[in-house]
Amino acid sequence: MPRLSLPLLAAVALLATAAPTASATKNDLKVMVRNVYLGADVIPLAGATNRDEFERAAAQRYETVLRNDFATRAKALAREIRKHKPDVIGVQEAAVWRRGPDGIKDGSATPANQVVYDSTELLLDELANLGQRYRVIAGRDWFDFEAPTALGFDVRLTQRDVILGRRGSKVKFGRTLRGGYRDTFDVPTQVGLARSPRGYVGVDARLGRKKFRFVTTHLEAYSPAIAEKQMDQLLAGPLKSRKRRSILVGDFNSDPKAASGDRGAERAPSAYAAAIDKGFKNPLKRRETCCFAEDLRPTGEALDEWIDHVLVRPRVKAVRSAIVGSRSSERLGGLWPSDHAGIATTLRLR
Repeated sequence: MPRLSLPLLAAVALLATAAPTASATKNDLKVMVRNVYLGADVIPLAGATNRDEFERAAAQRYETVLRNDFATRAKALAREIRKHKPDVIGVQEAAVWRRGPDGIKDGSATPANQVVYDSTELLLDELANLGQRYRVIAGRDWFDFEAPTALGFDVRLTQRDVILGRRGSKVKFGRTLRGGYRDTFDVPTQVGLARSPRGYVGVDARLGRKKFRFVTTHLEAYSPAIAEKQMDQLLAGPLKSRKRRSILVGDFNSDPKAASGDRGAERAPSAYAAAIDKGFKNPLKRRETCCFAEDLRPTGEALDEWIDHVLVRPRVKAVRSAIVGSRSSERLGGLWPSDHAGIATTLRLR
């Protein structure tokens, strides 16, 4: 048997490591779940005891949104996406903020139509600036509320759930799905009922010969019992089939550890546990994703909840995953990209 020279041996070794078989990656799907943060917590408005107090609080909420500067945060989010190049992204709190004309404070009677920012459009623009071409696959508005402020004009917030897909990906996107939940957490305020008809968006897609359904949702934050009912409705609707390959991502406002208890004890309401009970699996190691301070300035706090999830069923496994948006190097302008961290993972469809 002839002996190989050292240079030739090195070349053979390099070829062996640099040329994996196509079957190792052809069924790999890159996924991201990302709550991009609407810019302020608006629930304090419910505590106002009269209209003047409400308008002052609304003005303060709006000014917090402006200070949290989504135009800058969009650049940081786009960098995350460029690094991981997900084929599909489930986005929560994709907010559109609008304001009305000066001197008019009549709520929706005169709709506020001047766009202050549309987070989806800004993010897509920043991605394009980085050479990353994404598009909206599906979206659904689930919160649309306009209110007077002490600034002398109305402010309107629209929240959306959105699926973004990478142009040029090998994923072929097909029929889209969207719907609302029957159980909602609606809040009375000094200027009317703030309705929160949360729901989901989804898409049927294909990677090579592997078909799958991708769904994203943002479940109720202020009532675990309602969040679990919303998950039950999702599982009885577009995610009813246990045979269909499915990927469910989103902000569930549900930490796995919150559902645990003593043996034999009745578990607390848990949207996460409801999904696991129906055969979904969590293919990832624990990832703390929530939450940074409202103003997004570092104050030494640590993420201590795992409420953003990627769940799969059946014939899907994770081959790698990473948390995004939690390192100081990912901040821009002194701001965290969001009050949540996100998760990027590569899933293998089997």
